[in-house]
Amino acid sequence: MRTSLLPTIVTIASLARTAHAEEPAVPALDEARLEAMLTGDPRAARLAADVDAARAEAIAAGVRPDPSLSFEREEVFPDGGVATSYVRLAVPLEVSGRRAARAGAARAHVEATTALGSGARFAHLIEALRRLRLAAYARARVELLRAERAALVRAVEIVRRRTSAGAAAGYDLQRGELELAAYDDRIAAADTELWAARLELGAIAGLPGGADAAGALELPADPPPLDALLGGDVRGRADYRATAARLEGARALDRAAGRAWIPDLTISAGFMAQDAAAGGSASGYAAGLALSLPVFDRGQADRARAAAQRRAAEADRLLLEREVPAAIRARHAALAQTLARARAAHRDQLARLDQLLRSAETGYREGGGNIVELLDAYAAARDARLRELELRLGARLAELELWLALGRRP
Repeated sequence: MRTSLLPTIVTIASLARTAHAEEPAVPALDEARLEAMLTGDPRAARLAADVDAARAEAIAAGVRPDPSLSFEREEVFPDGGVATSYVRLAVPLEVSGRRAARAGAARAHVEATTALGSGARFAHLIEALRRLRLAAYARARVELLRAERAALVRAVEIVRRRTSAGAAAGYDLQRGELELAAYDDRIAAADTELWAARLELGAIAGLPGGADAAGALELPADPPPLDALLGGDVRGRADYRATAARLEGARALDRAAGRAWIPDLTISAGFMAQDAAAGGSASGYAAGLALSLPVFDRGQADRARAAAQRRAAEADRLLLEREVPAAIRARHAALAQTLARARAAHRDQLARLDQLLRSAETGYREGGGNIVELLDAYAAARDARLRELELRLGARLAELELWLALGRRP
């Protein structure tokens, strides 16, 4: 069994080392550099285009109707009639105020679109920071597993020396080498996860070749007191500002609907020339006044749009006022608890691991322990360090979730 196991161990270890040696160099990003790179993200351009489109609609809603210039010629047949020509300039006059109200609704839509774009950019930043921290975790996990393997190699060397001296059974050495093979497979899987995390980080940063996270994965600072976070008005959130703008737009549309009964005016003035029957000509002026008759369009569409928009915006506002404080409380508690657990793990577990490994190695070296106890000690040390690393990641991700609930960085 030993002769078949050793080539497998050597093959896996060589593959892991080869993959590690051939890792391409990728740029390392910190939070400030990553945030700066997001300004060129296509999502930012897409959001800016939405705002520009809303502004164009606001401009269109506020444009006055164009005047018109017309020419007419009248002539009566048969012979004996006279021909009359008219040149008229007609100027529409909007006196109902509907255009101004609709322009106000369009401007409110611009405000809502701008606020939603701001919220979307912040959510995109949070997602980018999440990928940055996941990449930092993946790299730290690979480094930790490699360090743990190096420590296990030293333990297996102790077993090998005792086996050579006849003080330990061949099973002990085979069991230790099998544990090394399992470590190499775990490192290879962690390398794959690190490669994927770097590609995902590079994708959101606009680096197709991937990117790495600069620095270590440290615990975040304690969050501000909950009362201070809840004291901030939910109206500062981007989605709440968008809701307020939508309500203002609904009120503007309702004003437009309420003025639909007022007719629009069109005044016209111009010049007229008439051919006289005796061969001469005469000239004069033409003036007119036209009124629209609001018989069919009485503001039904504006009134229906305003009512629907108002109901939707009020529902969204009430939902935000109900759910945001609860989300802040929950995510504040999650961050505080994860920080406490991570610090407890570092204080109560990691500090004991070196003594645990020394005791296990000494006991086995002196014949007072067995291979199961020795390997269990290394497995326990590895799992404790991995768990502490996971808690650090959990705290950094919980911090981002709190920011997302707040709609801003505290």
